[in-house]
Amino acid sequence: MTNPLRIGIVVYQNCTSSMVTGFWDIVTLANQLLSQQSGRKLFELELVGASKSPIQSFSGLTFTPYRTIQSQNNYNVVYVPGFIGDADAVIMEEQKIIRWLRRMNERRTILSAACNGNFLLASSGALDNKKATTHWSLIQKFRYTFKNVTLEPEKIIVDNGSVISAAGVTAYFNLALHLIQRFSNREIALACAKVFLVDAGRKIQTPYQIFQFSKAHGDDSIVKIQDWMENNYEKKISLDTLADLGVMGKKTLLRRFKKSTGETPQMYLQKLRIETAKRLLESKDITFSEVTWKVGYIDVSSFHKAFKSETGLTPMDYRGRFSMI
Repeated sequence: MTNPLRIGIVVYQNCTSSMVTGFWDIVTLANQLLSQQSGRKLFELELVGASKSPIQSFSGLTFTPYRTIQSQNNYNVVYVPGFIGDADAVIMEEQKIIRWLRRMNERRTILSAACNGNFLLASSGALDNKKATTHWSLIQKFRYTFKNVTLEPEKIIVDNGSVISAAGVTAYFNLALHLIQRFSNREIALACAKVFLVDAGRKIQTPYQIFQFSKAHGDDSIVKIQDWMENNYEKKISLDTLADLGVMGKKTLLRRFKKSTGETPQMYLQKLRIETAKRLLESKDITFSEVTWKVGYIDVSSFHKAFKSETGLTPMDYRGRFSMI
């Protein structure tokens, strides 16, 4: 009988408890199914922390590590769940764990993380010159902090072989399924997905993304233009109108708007309209044609294409997934 695959689940202050217990549950189910199939368990799970003292998660649920990072840990895989809190503060607080992850990476241990757990993984250097994903709301923060990591934020799973990165929060389910399939077989992974009602086939997180209209950039003229666009998105808006509003030339507008928001005015307006359309599809029982006209588009087909390109779903698929009515 081959030795079980040892997985160390890292627990630390304010980690998200469901990302620990949910991962544990789905891998444990895989073990049960494998045991029924072949008479053996493939995975051995342990909680590992900076010490053996109880660790309080964000929810208040406490975890007591079975091993510490000072122990001789011969893990095949290490999983870092996400947390609730300020990323910079958590990185500063968890330097011991970050250094341990660096040592695990040097030993060629397979490292994995979900959501903002990727910030700890990236801080260890394990993602240097590799690809990663993270929670959609942390895209700008991650790119600014880890410039030597290629972020692919639309993806649910990014597998570099020795380092595996999963997207926001419940993507830990997909990460667990990915590991189960990688080290056992697809049938077991699919069986686990069906039991836990997980969409095993989801590859992108763009349908969940909310466009963030940042105004903390310090350019008051651009903020004024953004505010006006938010209140007038349904109108026909030209660069001339925006330039006049900001009391600047069109070239200056394009340069300053892109610098401040990361988008051109045209793309910003399109995303603003798509976000409004998403809210209408979620909460109003109206046709997509009506939605299109309400947000300022005339050509329904053109807006349909823009909507699918931005969200990864057709408008009707989006409504089917997220409608609250």
